[in-house]
Amino acid sequence: MPIFRPNRRSVVNAAGACLLFATLGAAPALAQEFTMKLATATVNDVQTEAIKRFATRVEARSEGRIKTELYPAAQLGSNARMIEGLQFGTVEFYTGPAAYLVGVDSRYQVTALPAIFEDARHAQRVFSDPTFRETFLNLGTDKGLVGLGTYIYGNTAFATAFEGDTVAAFNGKKLRVLASKVERKGVELMGATAVPIDFSEVATALQQGTVDGMKSSPPAFTSLKLYDIVKHITATEDGVMGEVMMVSKIWWDTLPEDLQAMLREEATALEPELYDYVLEDQANAYKTWEEMGGTVHYLPKEERDALLSEMRVAVLELLNDDPKTAEMLAVLLDAADRTATQ
Repeated sequence: MPIFRPNRRSVVNAAGACLLFATLGAAPALAQEFTMKLATATVNDVQTEAIKRFATRVEARSEGRIKTELYPAAQLGSNARMIEGLQFGTVEFYTGPAAYLVGVDSRYQVTALPAIFEDARHAQRVFSDPTFRETFLNLGTDKGLVGLGTYIYGNTAFATAFEGDTVAAFNGKKLRVLASKVERKGVELMGATAVPIDFSEVATALQQGTVDGMKSSPPAFTSLKLYDIVKHITATEDGVMGEVMMVSKIWWDTLPEDLQAMLREEATALEPELYDYVLEDQANAYKTWEEMGGTVHYLPKEERDALLSEMRVAVLELLNDDPKTAEMLAVLLDAADRTATQ
């Protein structure tokens, strides 16, 4: 058998081949890419702004490892369907009123409490409180939802087909509310009937006379162009609409830790921007409503004060009846006390 005797050229070639394989072996694998569909029910408001700004932040910070797709205006279904999408992993990101999540966990409705916050600024301080955030954003983890952030939609008000310049004007009326017990209780104290309807169906319900008005925040009224259907806003400003930003836990668990940390950081950093945006948006909504021929009403101070006092007592009693919601309420009230204006 012939014996192989390497010459100088074969040694050099072999060494080069070894170096090539070593280099290839040491090369890092291509970074895995992920797709995040961001969904919300509205258009031309703070929720739409939230998905736009968050998508921009995430794509830049992840350097393209997370690709984003935007789906405003309930393109992926009603709020309930989008939340189900999070749980099943077919929707990666959702933002909307926390009270829509009461079907997942009744404790989410604490952000919609009336007569708790001094004003919108106080509400934002409460929602930004570390102790409150730690508890609130983890409410849905065992139900397939990972909370990333909170913000406010604005002060609550009513858009109605009637002149709501007194509490008595609401007696016997049918008003659209979120599905939370808190919102239902509030309108019932005004003598009205609460009718839970998804945001995407509100305009039709008003046109058909299924309801006489809706409770939300002024930017929601103008985003739906309700001034083409009804002509009155009553600025009760009895509370705020608390919002959540959350992702599917199924999708979250596929992400490496650095991307998980980045998403939390970017959501937290976005919150003050959304707060500033919504205050300006709310002021513009009132102005737009009047420019489009609508009227903004305010309850007499004595009536409003009495109503808010009654609301506060009733909803605190309502939530304290359930040990689970009572515990979350205590966390909220503690944060409210610590962040109140001294």
